[in-house]
Amino acid sequence: MPHQITNRKRNYDRAASIGRSFLSEGLNALAYVAGGLIFLIGSVFFLPAFEQYAAAGAWMFIVGSVLYLAVTCSDFVENILHFRHHPPRSRKAFFEFGSSALYLIGSLIFVIGSVLFLPSLELKSWGGGCFLVGSTIFVIAACINVTQITQAGSLATLQMLNITAICFVVGSVLFLVASVPYLWGGSGSIKTILLSYMGAQFVAGSFLFFTGGIVNAYRAYRVHQSHSSTGARKSGGERSSATATTTR
Repeated sequence: MPHQITNRKRNYDRAASIGRSFLSEGLNALAYVAGGLIFLIGSVFFLPAFEQYAAAGAWMFIVGSVLYLAVTCSDFVENILHFRHHPPRSRKAFFEFGSSALYLIGSLIFVIGSVLFLPSLELKSWGGGCFLVGSTIFVIAACINVTQITQAGSLATLQMLNITAICFVVGSVLFLVASVPYLWGGSGSIKTILLSYMGAQFVAGSFLFFTGGIVNAYRAYRVHQSHSSTGARKSGGERSSATATTTR
């Protein structure tokens, strides 16, 4: 699944206060958590033991995919706004914008693939193909985007960025691998084995997306706390300087 990583401070509204900026980034982070949880529940319904709930699983995937599409749209718009005021002049900046665009494309393909998994359409092979293409795009984008992890405010923040990146990269690879058997078909015991294999891969991948989302949300909270503390210290220092000047 997509997850945009950047070393710079995200700003969804250039005129926003620290609190409003954190609210925007916090909602963004929570969307990743919710998306991972929805995919995790939906993946369980793809296991043979829950085959009667396949329609519910497909709908869960649709909701999760739309949620990821919304958050990647938000990230892409934020990238456009940032680069409108700070034109990209370095390779890293172009990589950031390129990975954001790939995440958006991959998310859209995933929405289409999730719809094709609905039992009423009976187009699972096409849905699997969309998942295969979308997952491949996510892996490529993640490999490009991971080069953005070069610095952070603290070692703990850097480690959380690395954990988040690993969770989303490995999760995308698991979804890619799980999508391939849908192109083969099968029947009888072979079909059951394939469904068990694919369902397990989807569950494992979704669990990693959920875990990565939680780590990312905690990282966003810690970064906000750090920025708030820095802002408070600066304000206190400015007030002290102003008071000293007035006293003189």
